[in-house]
Amino acid sequence: MEFKDYYKILGLAKKAGDQEIKAAYRKLARKYHPDLNPGDKKAEERFKEINEAYQILSNSEKRRKYDEMGSNWEQILRDREYARKYAQPGFEGFGPEAFDLGDFFETFFGRPGPEARYPFTARPPSGPQRGTDLENEVQISLEEAYQGSEKRLSFSLENICADCRGSGMKVAAAKRQEQFRIITEATTCQSCQGTGIVVERKSLQVKIPRGVVEGARVRLAGMGGKGINGGPPGDLYLRIRILPHKKIVARGNDLYCELPVLDYEAALGAEIQVPALDGSVWLKVPSGTQTGTQFRLKGKGLPYFEGKGSGDLYFTVKIVIPPELSEKEKELLKQFRSSRQQRGEKDPRKGLL
Repeated sequence: MEFKDYYKILGLAKKAGDQEIKAAYRKLARKYHPDLNPGDKKAEERFKEINEAYQILSNSEKRRKYDEMGSNWEQILRDREYARKYAQPGFEGFGPEAFDLGDFFETFFGRPGPEARYPFTARPPSGPQRGTDLENEVQISLEEAYQGSEKRLSFSLENICADCRGSGMKVAAAKRQEQFRIITEATTCQSCQGTGIVVERKSLQVKIPRGVVEGARVRLAGMGGKGINGGPPGDLYLRIRILPHKKIVARGNDLYCELPVLDYEAALGAEIQVPALDGSVWLKVPSGTQTGTQFRLKGKGLPYFEGKGSGDLYFTVKIVIPPELSEKEKELLKQFRSSRQQRGEKDPRKGLL
């Protein structure tokens, strides 16, 4: 398997912290998102790489395993478990060997086999088994979180192999009996190539309800792994990841936005138009407003996923000073300064030194 340098994909050093990883991911995810690069296959592939890298590096346990064993750490662990599971006397090389069928059932199926005293064809238990639950990440925009949306989701589904019931081994018919031992043969399951897992590609049109927040899990009943021997399927859980917005930051159901306010608007007071997810609204800025002042618009945040109402929208003021002034404006400001000094204006920096 080709080694994938996830740190290089995200443009990070190996010692990067969680916040650096998150910031790099958000920046690159927005740049290469398919919605912003329609028809660009290279951008789509880059976006997939970025997501794959983030999934590993943002998870401390997966990152540790990746750092130790490389990008194919999952296969390495499966191989180790496979070797450990079947490193029993009589399985060397998985060729024809003699072993006790009572031990065989204990090892493979967790139960003894009283019928092991007689020749038979060994096979897994036939009882129904529920399919595994799965989890998949879905990326949506902040607007989609506010309004709700539908997404086409494509993913790989890992089902327990029905032929070997996840053991990775097939047992042939017994050849002969020697007292209480039976000569039989165990071979690698060809359906799953010994992994115990069969991979299936799946595509679904899923509905994302309005009001989901970062990290929320949406359950799709019965859309997970296939059941075995007539057992019910598992569930599919969609883990929500909200893409960075160019103006607004979501924290739970509350939204935050930096609000540029002109110097004279802050000094004299003004009524200004500000952005919201359901359209622009008017906000009154009182005279004398300072940088850092926060305004709250109640109920203008994300709606609650379960229950009535919505979060709030917060604006934090940032006073904007004009970069260039005309000669007349400079003269007016000088007159303004003189007037303030004559009124005995206090030095705002007093006490700093």
